[in-house]
Amino acid sequence: MIPLLAGIVTGHLIGGATVGLGAWLVASRALLDPARVSRTFMLGVVVSLAVGTVLGIVISGESWLIVPAASALGGLGVLVRPIGITPALTFLLTAANPLPIDPLAHTGLQLLGGLLASALLTLPWPWRRTRPLALLLSQTAEAVADLVEAAADPQRDSHEWDVLRRKAGDSLVEALMAYVRHRWQRRSRDAEKVAVALRRVFYEAVALHGMYVAVHGRAPAAAERAGAGDLTHSLAQALRSFIGEGPATTEDPLPAYEARVNEVRADRPHEERELLVLVLLRQIGHCAERIGQALTKAGGAARALHATRNVLPTLTARPKTPPELRLSFAFDNPRVRHALRVLLGTAFASTIIVLFKPPHPHWLVIAVLVTVQPTYGETRARVWARIGGSTVGGLVTVAILHFDPGYWWLGLLIGVSAALAFGMASVHQAYWSTFMTMCVLLLIDFQLPAGTGVVESRILLTILGGLIAVACTRLLWPRGETVRLADRVARMLTTHAGAARTLAGVARGKSSVEKAEAKIKQSEQDADAVALSLDYIAHEPGGTVPHAVEEAVEAAQRVRDDLISVTSVLRDEPGDPGHLPEVLETVARRLETTAQAVQAGEPFEFTGDVDCELAVVAASVGRLAGRRLAELDADPRDTRTEVRRALIRTAVVDQALRSLSVDTVRLCDAATSAFAYATPEAEAA
Repeated sequence: MIPLLAGIVTGHLIGGATVGLGAWLVASRALLDPARVSRTFMLGVVVSLAVGTVLGIVISGESWLIVPAASALGGLGVLVRPIGITPALTFLLTAANPLPIDPLAHTGLQLLGGLLASALLTLPWPWRRTRPLALLLSQTAEAVADLVEAAADPQRDSHEWDVLRRKAGDSLVEALMAYVRHRWQRRSRDAEKVAVALRRVFYEAVALHGMYVAVHGRAPAAAERAGAGDLTHSLAQALRSFIGEGPATTEDPLPAYEARVNEVRADRPHEERELLVLVLLRQIGHCAERIGQALTKAGGAARALHATRNVLPTLTARPKTPPELRLSFAFDNPRVRHALRVLLGTAFASTIIVLFKPPHPHWLVIAVLVTVQPTYGETRARVWARIGGSTVGGLVTVAILHFDPGYWWLGLLIGVSAALAFGMASVHQAYWSTFMTMCVLLLIDFQLPAGTGVVESRILLTILGGLIAVACTRLLWPRGETVRLADRVARMLTTHAGAARTLAGVARGKSSVEKAEAKIKQSEQDADAVALSLDYIAHEPGGTVPHAVEEAVEAAQRVRDDLISVTSVLRDEPGDPGHLPEVLETVARRLETTAQAVQAGEPFEFTGDVDCELAVVAASVGRLAGRRLAELDADPRDTRTEVRRALIRTAVVDQALRSLSVDTVRLCDAATSAFAYATPEAEAA
């Protein structure tokens, strides 16, 4: 609106409209997240605006060159998200229409409008004030505290635990992304230390949950007597006051917990069941100790984040590109297929405008660019919203132009329609299409009065472009994720098997705990890819989300939790692995065999191989328990023997492995049941 009013005052109407067009093209890129858009990103959009404008001026008059150029820009904008749709839009507006002013002046004025939009949108307006990083980390600590508290609550069901675990995990990811958004020169070393500490506590909370489940299943009275609930409540309180002035000076709950565990041990348990409960209670204390150490180590950084004084940030190295930003050109990538659809649809629409030369031809290609979505269902919804919005907006514009408003009224109406378009875009796409159509049509009339013919052209070309978009998504790989779901599930199973095998290497001393954690993280990313694939399938033609695959994704999370528990034990109690590597290797082979069965469409066959290995571990627990009891009979004060350490390690690992075995069976059964084909005998029956 500002450029239009300036053009009216100075008498340069076309120049003011050109500046306004550049501002609109740049501002539209901030539509999805205007509060967090950065100045660097907006300047990059201005550069892409310049590239599209210059390329359009160079190719203008060479009609057939529009086809490959527009197609390449459209596909590249989808494949490389920072580029976006701006270069393709600007190129089409410049190459397919005669320029209203001199090319050099046109380019300069459009860039001026883009810079104006960038400056105005990135000013420190009140609505751009996002949550400070310290507040975000504080809320993350609150979510992790809820998770720690829930770990010791036997009344919470597994679903509620899964919800809290997902909430804490998402909060950690959001905190990490907020940290990464800062320019590397401004990143805080204190924030990094706090985030690392919270991530460590998150993993320990997962391990705690597995141990508490085992204790409450065997001897809930012993857990209550030891004060396990009080211990986790104290840890949760420490987490809630972690970022701030620090927790109030209170007595450390860990010594009191250990004293109560010693009282339980004083009863001299002789049965293997009772001894296992005692070992689990000890291991809970070790997890609590590691949580306290992590909070203490990062306590100074947490207090510094809370401080009101300005602290000069430390220069840190540039982080590696997150996996979701790395570019994959494989056809297996949904973004690649989406880019190819856009490229081919844009090429077809560009060919039509070159052959038939309709008035305002760019609208046909733009309709294809903005309506083609990654899936068929989303494209249909976008097409109906755009056609309906363009029709309503066009009719309203005709009614407005019937009264022949002056330039001042036109400028005001253009500003109002633009504000409504940007303000209501997040509500529904139809609102954006309606008010955006009004804004564009009034802007065209502001530059060069063209009557109602331009409205008819707009509506007809939008309908034709929508039909092309629907055809692209319906004819070109419409069930792309459905046909690849089995491969994605098999890959998820294979990476989980790799994590188990790496953990076996850690037990043998041939690999590091960090490498095992990296493998578990990779398996989590593959599970997320399956979950994302399910979201795509819901929008594909005839697509139905297999419930069994959803169960497999949930079971895979529990398998990762079990592996995290084993990792925690190996980190805390290194030593003779016993039969642990063999069990993990057998679990890995089971998962790999299931991956092959998923790809072959065969059912999962339970062989009991893991149970045989677990029996060996259980037998070793009994032998070690007997040796430990003999040591206690000889010297009750001797608590630092190798037998005791081996018993603790083996008993806790036995519990985690049994949980891993159950969850692995559930994962394998759910994964194969979704893809197992009916046998000829079953079909005959």
